[in-house]
Amino acid sequence: MLRTIPLSKNYTIDQINHLIDTGHVFVTPFGLNRTAYIVVNHKPFMVITTDISIKGVQLSGAWYSWEDLEAMGGVYESEFDALKAIAGGA
Repeated sequence: MLRTIPLSKNYTIDQINHLIDTGHVFVTPFGLNRTAYIVVNHKPFMVITTDISIKGVQLSGAWYSWEDLEAMGGVYESEFDALKAIAGGA
């Protein structure tokens, strides 16, 4: 039975390059079950990252597309980054 397995140091460079070339490797901006901050009406709100997909992210149980989050004001790893973005420093 095939299962999802994490990437490890046992993969060769050729195997890793193949995964990248075929679109199987992604870098996620946030870790699962970690706090993040979204900007809503120019105010930061703390949320929990509950799932991540290619086209969006699930924050505290609600799915948002990356485009929707960008239009709202963004999603940030820390409250400081969210406040900096609101103030125009990002």
